[in-house]
Amino acid sequence: MDDNHCPSSTTVGARHAVSFFGQLQKMRWEGLLVDVTLCAEGKEVSCHRLVLAANSEYFRVMFNGKHSESKKDKIEMGGVSAEALQLLVDHAYTSRVNITEENVRPLFEAADMLQFYGVSSDCQEFLRTRVKEETCLGIWTLADRVSCLPLAKTAKSCALKWFEEVCATEEFLQLPVHLLKTYISDKGLMARKEERILEVVMLWARQNLKERQKHLKELLKSVCFSRMDQDYLKNILKTDKVLAKVRGIKQMTKSQPTQDRPRHILQQDILLLGGSCYYHTEMELRYHWNNGVYRLGLDSHCIDRIPLPEPFQNSRGLAACVYDGHVTVTGGHKKLTQAWRYTPKLNSWVKLGRLKTGRYNHGMTVLQREVYVVGGSMPVQYPDIIHRLPDVEVYNKRFNHWRLVAPLQLAVSSFGIATCGGKIYVFGGQPYVYDGDDLRENETDAIQCYDPSQNEWAINMRLPVKMSSVKACTVNSKIYIVGGKLECVLCFDPEQESFKVLADRLFPWQQCSATVCNGEIYITGGMVHQFVGTGNDRLRHIENYAKVQCYNVNNDTMVLSKDLPEPLYGHCTVTIAKA
Repeated sequence: MDDNHCPSSTTVGARHAVSFFGQLQKMRWEGLLVDVTLCAEGKEVSCHRLVLAANSEYFRVMFNGKHSESKKDKIEMGGVSAEALQLLVDHAYTSRVNITEENVRPLFEAADMLQFYGVSSDCQEFLRTRVKEETCLGIWTLADRVSCLPLAKTAKSCALKWFEEVCATEEFLQLPVHLLKTYISDKGLMARKEERILEVVMLWARQNLKERQKHLKELLKSVCFSRMDQDYLKNILKTDKVLAKVRGIKQMTKSQPTQDRPRHILQQDILLLGGSCYYHTEMELRYHWNNGVYRLGLDSHCIDRIPLPEPFQNSRGLAACVYDGHVTVTGGHKKLTQAWRYTPKLNSWVKLGRLKTGRYNHGMTVLQREVYVVGGSMPVQYPDIIHRLPDVEVYNKRFNHWRLVAPLQLAVSSFGIATCGGKIYVFGGQPYVYDGDDLRENETDAIQCYDPSQNEWAINMRLPVKMSSVKACTVNSKIYIVGGKLECVLCFDPEQESFKVLADRLFPWQQCSATVCNGEIYITGGMVHQFVGTGNDRLRHIENYAKVQCYNVNNDTMVLSKDLPEPLYGHCTVTIAKA
């Protein structure tokens, strides 16, 4: 037989790997060829040098013959807990590790020190999904200690957002001085007033005054005294003996802040309008409407709630945008042509001229000081037959009416919309007539771009995947797309006509809303809609979420804020000036 035509085969056997790991474990249990014992906190762990070296660069270097440990039968492992050491050795023999709330911190430190990079990465991901107000400072401290920059950024972002909450935790009192200085000097710190920053610095110092008093002067350089009430400042200098004894404190309180620019202290709020949710009872699936407008702070706490105008109540598919301090709200499946303007400063609603084309699940944006209403759905035989609209309208404030401009090239609803570089961009959406089939694929990858100077739309680019029910937000000349079936943030650069995959989502976000506030993107609510079962036994299963995911475009981190007052999807969010 010709050697060039000899049959050959290559098999990769999972059973071999299982058997191999099993034999290694058996040899360890029986003490066969065991050649080293690791000791930590009085506990001994017997193992094989070769297995440890194959899993860890730390042990590979230790056992290569150039170090005294390579000849020792017992090695004392300082700085590692006994439990973490046992878990890492077990991982070397089994490729598995059980990470829990109780063991993750010592395990992370041990994995970092002993260079078990796979376990270290698993610990990082475990902690990333558990960053919240009660834990963020502790996780930040740990991430700083092991030089894990991505996790440190995520934890710090949370800490900046939840100033009042984190300062009330025990972890704040244990914060290392270098992290405290970084924290209070950050421009993104969301404190309600500068006086609180001074108060928490003094609270931290008094936790161990003898040791920490020497750091006070340096920390106080990050406090902006010029933004404080002067009567408050005079009073605290009289009553707080520790503060009064800081060398040069009077001069510091009279000088201008050392920061390049004063921090912005909670100057914006978020308005959340409408939306709905499903909830399951013992007998059936029920529907709940949010017929109000929630005013939320930047930490997502509810400041106030007012009712929507009657035409928008019990209606889904509203759209909203902000221009010149006013919020314009349009459409909805109940009153398709409705348009109203809300003035937050006066807490008042004014009815505007009716839309020329009734619509819901449409988009709104502001371009060149004009409000645009774009696309959407039009029920023909609701809810079984629904058309998609190409119509685009612009509001004329002077005459209180809407005029039609060039229509979309592709009629769509439930899309992402944003303005950037003097143009409007529409991302994806649902292009096909809905005929009652919930399982039919109905998404497009088209990016439609409107040039007002030419009054025309063009489709010159495509998304990486087809998508609908997404939201688009512009920050620093780039557009960030979230929601829908995306697993992560997608960044679109209009100048380069390129996409970049960024941070993963933390929770499902289909039919969420998103708005830019204080330089971050707040992604609120969402739902999961699926059918469970097969054939005639299919059941509709819906989960609603009250989660608020905050994406920081500067450091590409996604963190959770406080939950919404209730689970919602299909709502609108806009950013307004703080009252």
